[in-house]
Amino acid sequence: MATNLIEATYVATRPDREPEVLAENIAREQSLEIVPELISDEIRDRLLGRVLSVEQLDEVRWALRIGYPGELASRQVGQLLHLLYGNVSFYPRIRLTELALPESLLQDLPGPIGGIERIREITGVDNRAMLMTVLKPRGSNPDYLADLALRFARGGGDLLKDDQNLVETDIHSFTDRIRKCAQSIEKASEMTGWRCLYLPHVAGSGEHLHRQVEAVAEAGLQGVVLCPWVMGLETAAAAAREFDLMWLAHPALAGSLTEPEDRGVSTDVLLGTLVRAAGADISIFPGSGGRIHSSHNDETTTCRRLTGELGTLKPTLPCTGGGKRLDQVDDAGRRLGPDYAVLVGGDLLRQGEQLEEATRQAIASLH
Repeated sequence: MATNLIEATYVATRPDREPEVLAENIAREQSLEIVPELISDEIRDRLLGRVLSVEQLDEVRWALRIGYPGELASRQVGQLLHLLYGNVSFYPRIRLTELALPESLLQDLPGPIGGIERIREITGVDNRAMLMTVLKPRGSNPDYLADLALRFARGGGDLLKDDQNLVETDIHSFTDRIRKCAQSIEKASEMTGWRCLYLPHVAGSGEHLHRQVEAVAEAGLQGVVLCPWVMGLETAAAAAREFDLMWLAHPALAGSLTEPEDRGVSTDVLLGTLVRAAGADISIFPGSGGRIHSSHNDETTTCRRLTGELGTLKPTLPCTGGGKRLDQVDDAGRRLGPDYAVLVGGDLLRQGEQLEEATRQAIASLH
């Protein structure tokens, strides 16, 4: 039977009160945040969160499954995040581990504008995992960054993004840099017949953010890099949608939520379901291996949340990053399948004059 409930499962470790009482407290805190005697019957019946089940997992952990009326999300992905983990983020040892969204809400959320299908269409890459690299460091001459872009694209690289630390304070410097990098991509495409998808990083807020996104669209580029956990999930999604651009969700700051053992939000919910619902076409997460890696074994689950069935929302391309090495590319492609990308930054850039050939070899290992 169809339901309009948003179903969220929290794991409480060593709960500070009876698990059943804690579940009721969370349901009320997150939905209405008011003492019971001040809730009218009409509001209680329509909007109060309800406890669906309380299950003991082991000696110290309980799973608390709570249903929230779908209208509490207000058709906004930012409000959805607030509903799921706003005030309860201050509760001791509570972790959001599972999320099921009703069809009625999924129809109101943006989802990816292009997703995996559009990325494959642009790049011409069919039925294999993809290779991404990153332009950095900040402070580099734009011509140097454009040369890196040229060599990566000439080697057959699939996806190229700005580092999240590439930030200009004036729009003219930003426009100059991204146009030079875009010209390099075009030059490489003319030489090879292949297309690399380049995504500049846009940051800030208000008019400055608007002008950056507008400049990306005017340059004929297809998407941007956004840091939704820094600028706000709703703001990031709206910025890209304004100009019909795809966007890559960078996980900066998300580790404060995903990495704790007994609190926060699981990676597959935060960087999987929620960023896909917000409309990200690519989601980067640390995964296993590399300089930065997740302490949880959640790589496969996160990929499933990004690519599996989720109402009518298009699949988001999963991308594992965090300092991956060239010698890890082949293994990642085999483990996680074709609908997947691996980000190799510094280890590829350090190849210097051999960057083009190193890119070509990495791509060959993904076939």
